[in-house]
Amino acid sequence: MAKKTFSPPDEPAPVFDGFSKETFAFLHGLKKNNNKGWFEAHREDYEQHLRRPSQALAAAMGQYFREHKIPAIGNPKTSIFRIYRDIRFSKDKSPYKTHIGLSFPLEGTKKEEWCGYYLGLEPAKTGRGLQVFAGGGIYMPMPPHLKRIRAEIARHHKELDKILKSPAFKKLYPKGMDGESLKRIPQGYDEEHPAAAYLKMKSFLFSCDISDKDLLREDLPITLGEKFKVALPLVLFLGRA
Repeated sequence: MAKKTFSPPDEPAPVFDGFSKETFAFLHGLKKNNNKGWFEAHREDYEQHLRRPSQALAAAMGQYFREHKIPAIGNPKTSIFRIYRDIRFSKDKSPYKTHIGLSFPLEGTKKEEWCGYYLGLEPAKTGRGLQVFAGGGIYMPMPPHLKRIRAEIARHHKELDKILKSPAFKKLYPKGMDGESLKRIPQGYDEEHPAAAYLKMKSFLFSCDISDKDLLREDLPITLGEKFKVALPLVLFLGRA
């Protein structure tokens, strides 16, 4: 008779109850004191006020995506970017990032061909608040990926135009789809192509307004989820490439 094996139960998902003013204070402090000594002296602050709420937010976003049938991934183990910088080839030897980054990739996309949603928090240039980036898209894809994205845009530019001009999208994402662009149309495309502005792009990004006060609220996952849901047609369009 085969011996039964038992797997330990999964740990309960952490509950997100908002970031805190201590989160803001930690990031501002790290920006002023980007060194190992300061970080180790404040490691518990990092764990309690930054890492744990970030994990809880990632879990809550994963739950929102599942409940609303949005094919994106929110995972406490994989959604949070490391705070440690890779300084091997950088002149800047500051050991830590001074921002929080959480990614929610579209299901089925490879790491090197990332497409999905993103939330970034960093100290505001003035005051004690945080500057927030909430949105997503595709950032600086590698040449083979970029070539496929441009081909998708060229073939289906009317579909893309309809997505970007929909009232709901324009209301939440007034900048539309933007990103760093070439000055001239890529080789193989006509300067007069109806989607010439998009074909010149090297990144394909969208962003919406989230205030630092929203970060303190326990319903932040719902706020983000509702905004991300409106951008789903664009994420799926980009993800096809």
